[in-house]
Amino acid sequence: MKNARHPNFFFGIFTILAVLIGIGLNANGYAAGDDVLIGSTVLGGIHWIWGIFDVVGRTDMKPFQKRFWLIIVVAVPALGALLFYILHQTKDKIAT
Repeated sequence: MKNARHPNFFFGIFTILAVLIGIGLNANGYAAGDDVLIGSTVLGGIHWIWGIFDVVGRTDMKPFQKRFWLIIVVAVPALGALLFYILHQTKDKIAT
């Protein structure tokens, strides 16, 4: 889990927590919940795009592995990049 120390991994965890807080605020009737959800959506978009760039820019993956991870990250925006950072390790030890 060497990639779990990547800054975008922590950014993704923070984004998911912000979404959950925003949902909780909305459920309790607070007007700030909408602002938190909008902000977390923007942060989630940044996390998603950063994850796509990380997958495309990798040089330690074979082409089929890169395509696999790119499909996962694009298809499942928030969680796909987190899965990539958790499961992708080092060259010749890649969980795909």
